[in-house]
Amino acid sequence: MTTPTAVRDYLARVRTALADLPDAEIEEILEDVRPHLQEIAGELGEDARVDSMIERLGSPESYAAEIRAAGDYPAPPASPPPAEAKNRPRHPNLVPRIALWSLVGSALFIAALGFGAGMSRRSGLLGFLVVPAVFLVFGAVHVVKHGLGPVKALPEVRAVLGYLRSEDRTDSQRRAMAYLRSLQPAWWLVCTAALALLGVLLVRRSSFAVLVLVALVVVGVVAIVVAPMLAKDRRWLWYSLPVSALAAGALLGGGAHLLDSQSLNGPYGYSSTSYTSNQTADGRPALSYGADNVENIYAFDAQGKPLHDIYLFDENGRPLSLPRYACEPASGGKAARGNDNVYPRPRIDQGTLDDHGNRNGYYGYRAYCQENTETPFAAALPKVPTSKAPAPPSTVSSTPAPPPAPPASPEPPKPSPAPTR
Repeated sequence: MTTPTAVRDYLARVRTALADLPDAEIEEILEDVRPHLQEIAGELGEDARVDSMIERLGSPESYAAEIRAAGDYPAPPASPPPAEAKNRPRHPNLVPRIALWSLVGSALFIAALGFGAGMSRRSGLLGFLVVPAVFLVFGAVHVVKHGLGPVKALPEVRAVLGYLRSEDRTDSQRRAMAYLRSLQPAWWLVCTAALALLGVLLVRRSSFAVLVLVALVVVGVVAIVVAPMLAKDRRWLWYSLPVSALAAGALLGGGAHLLDSQSLNGPYGYSSTSYTSNQTADGRPALSYGADNVENIYAFDAQGKPLHDIYLFDENGRPLSLPRYACEPASGGKAARGNDNVYPRPRIDQGTLDDHGNRNGYYGYRAYCQENTETPFAAALPKVPTSKAPAPPSTVSSTPAPPPAPPASPEPPKPSPAPTR
């Protein structure tokens, strides 16, 4: 059912008179009085104009005042005195505009961080949340101190609100908007679940992300608590919108990671028995064996002894390079040290230490990093049977060999001397 023009104009002035109330309450009030105004316009017929409706109901401002009195709503704020008007800043829209667009820009930046963290499962990306947090705190302080009036008075905000509050919307469009508003409680549950899932994925990659998991769960639970207050006080947007952006980005990034991992095992993905070139999340070259990235290569000789400083190349003479990492003394973590094709490289052992210097797993207090050059396993190589090499052929001479010498004849026995008498 299309709303008559006179009713739309009358409702627009009523909305302006109630502009200090929360948006959800204004929409509810207008939906309640709309049928009554349409009935009055139907009675007036062709004479249904704003002037004729004012004659029947009074001015929209007085009609709004009656609604305030009947619904026990607070009185509209009084206009500032002349002395206060003189002290107004020369650019009153500057700070509200910074607060508004810092909220929008921070939400987009946070969504990108959530997508990156969900895609790469690297908790370090969430450290960049400090940057938008500064702008969000600035905007939150401004709206808490001065209210949403200065922000709503911005031309861009009025244009958006005018489009959303247009009286030309059909009944189906209004029902669709009401249905979307009814899904808000479910959305906050989805946000909390998405943040918790992101934390679990980060913990599976690095044990240091346990605190990140706890922080994400706390943020999601607080969002569920804040959600009912958002309908009455839009200042909570400076908390709820960044949380929604982070959850939405995490959902998209986690989905992209899942699709990417599934593609590796698909019929056209990587083979589980051959090496193939790949890239790490930061764009560096990598090697893959099936769906797993290869970070180190160990070589052994025929006797099972580990070999060191082995240079690897492919069949075209290209070096099979991987990023080399080393411990960072300042942070206790590992840092990239360039690319090379020399194997094996030291293993990076990371973890946490308790107050006594013992490794303490998830509940440690101090990070440690250690480079280990030992081979982590012993290779059981199959014994290959070896055969003796044949003797080299002798060189045949053209000169005939001399005949063997005849055996020597035995010497006759010497006569023994005759005995003397």
